[in-house]
Amino acid sequence: MLVQFVSHFRRRLVVIVLMGSTVLGATAFARSDTVLVGVDPVLGRHFAPVKVLMTRQEYATVRQMGRRISALADGAPPALPIVEWKVEDSARGSRTLELSQAVLRRVQVLVAQMGLVRLGRTHIVVARTQRFINESLALLDCYPNLVRTGGVHLMGEAVCNRSVIVINLTGYYFLRSAGDVLTERMESLPEPAFNRLNYRVADRNISGLAHEWAHVVRASTTDGVVAPDEPAWMREGFAEVMAGIARVQAFSARMSYATFHVVRLRKFADWGYSCGASLRRFRVESDYFAGCEYYLGALAVEYLIARKGGLVVIATLFREAAKSRNFSGAFHATYGMSLGAFERQMDTYLRSIADLPDP
Repeated sequence: MLVQFVSHFRRRLVVIVLMGSTVLGATAFARSDTVLVGVDPVLGRHFAPVKVLMTRQEYATVRQMGRRISALADGAPPALPIVEWKVEDSARGSRTLELSQAVLRRVQVLVAQMGLVRLGRTHIVVARTQRFINESLALLDCYPNLVRTGGVHLMGEAVCNRSVIVINLTGYYFLRSAGDVLTERMESLPEPAFNRLNYRVADRNISGLAHEWAHVVRASTTDGVVAPDEPAWMREGFAEVMAGIARVQAFSARMSYATFHVVRLRKFADWGYSCGASLRRFRVESDYFAGCEYYLGALAVEYLIARKGGLVVIATLFREAAKSRNFSGAFHATYGMSLGAFERQMDTYLRSIADLPDP
């Protein structure tokens, strides 16, 4: 499920004098222990460049991710997935939907390159109203449990054994913070113009379809089998990173991987302030975690892909875990280290990033 809101970092300001160069479509300034990186977001309102300080390890990880993405072969999936769309009339012509579909097409290619192919039919329901969503799901004999979201479809979700993706455009258009409430009036308001949206919200709004597709493919590729001990941070982190790479590929002329990393993983939420616990804590989902499994998980999965073997190794991990029904054992066999040891390594890595001041 992709239900995430924007909040601000709470960090002190410092002044430093730095030297500059350009790398991966981002402006980078270096000193001995940190790198100041500036990016120009593709969509939304922003003051360019958007800047963050990175540790040397984080910077090396982002650069390696850029190289791995550049090395991916282009082309269409070996077989087009079977998708049946149910789009409400009021959602047709949406710029958000148009861009989301472009990113979806890229993630379909990406997962196919990893050997992860969607088996069977997927229904995608795109709507502005709760009524259309519920009626469409009923026709599919799909009745998801909405207790966690107060009985409503907020934004994006993969439901009914991950055979149906629901995209509520009204939620994407108007929900900005965790305290916001969907109202019936919002369902008839026009789509906000992209150039008026904060760049972080604009980026979030086009990621939902690709994020949910990553979940759908994960379940389908292993015949619906997911090891019971697979961490929530791995599940959500994988979907986040796949959707991020797909956005980079969809806007390759203007967007580098560094742009995704800065916009989504560094500037979207104040995880350094609110997610201070060990990564291990986010092995399970909880409403109390405020999406920490998404942000910390994405940074951890990014590290695995960049520094420990790439996308093919991640796909191997998923298959081995599905066969053995033991994610921890499959992780050790795949990466040569225990899951707990990796989580402790990530705790140090993540804390070093969280402790950086704002530039």
